[in-house]
Amino acid sequence: MVMAWRFGAVDVDAVMTVIRDPATFAEWMIAVPPELRAAANWPQAGSVIQRDDGRAPRARHAHNRQLVVAIVETWRPDHELVVRLRSGLGGWVRISVNVQPRPGGALIEVRADPLTATARLRFTGSARGRAEERCAEVAERLIELATTPDMP
Repeated sequence: MVMAWRFGAVDVDAVMTVIRDPATFAEWMIAVPPELRAAANWPQAGSVIQRDDGRAPRARHAHNRQLVVAIVETWRPDHELVVRLRSGLGGWVRISVNVQPRPGGALIEVRADPLTATARLRFTGSARGRAEERCAEVAERLIELATTPDMP
């Protein structure tokens, strides 16, 4: 498990609004493809984000496991999102984003826990530092998007 914190002069609600908007997922999450399609119930528990292969989902093929990028495990609208994210090397990583109010802004905590053996390769030895940097980058991107004037 790796973790990073970042403080931003931003309101908790602004950060949660960014997380709630599926169109911003590829902007704040690290190592995901740019073309994504979110389930209609995003970010409720069980909802998914898939790679957009350009074809409209139909009938029994509406959910293609091979295209799944992220699955929401926990959604607490006031402060937390936990997703299972497909790792670049294969396997899965649990990403937890917790937003806490602080005087003058919010503290964003991002944790990454490898769930499979292949994902653990990114959390051992010299790769551990890079995993911590990716967590910090997620928090920094959330702060940046939450403070952008054109965000809802």
